[in-house]
Amino acid sequence: MSNLAAALRRPRLAAPTLGMIGLVLALIIVFAGNYHVQSGENGGTGPGIATGAICLVLALALFGYVVPRARNLNRTALILAGLAVVSVLVFWSGVTPVLTSAALAVTGRDVVDPPRKVVVLEALALLATVAALIVTLSQSHLF
Repeated sequence: MSNLAAALRRPRLAAPTLGMIGLVLALIIVFAGNYHVQSGENGGTGPGIATGAICLVLALALFGYVVPRARNLNRTALILAGLAVVSVLVFWSGVTPVLTSAALAVTGRDVVDPPRKVVVLEALALLATVAALIVTLSQSHLF
């Protein structure tokens, strides 16, 4: 294997690790989006807690049920990555990183060489996660 091929290999992270990364990123988005909200703006403590709880339940459902029981891994990863890309429309909800990490966890299970469309959609999902994080942090009142 050439040095370039070795460098371009995807890192193998366990599903629980990916789940925690996705959940932590989701909670950062939720916290940043609901911290020190001015009167008249959407968000605040109550909506932040509710949105964080939704992200937690989604992560538990995906990593406790969907990821371990997936049969057609490429199809499941494609659907989860597609949902992650679409979910960037509601970036403030924090679900984008959870869906992205679930798609990566499914592909990382046993898929040796995923089809190009799965790889492309997962890359777009990663970009959507980064975009959601950047937009939320740039619009937050943390800085």
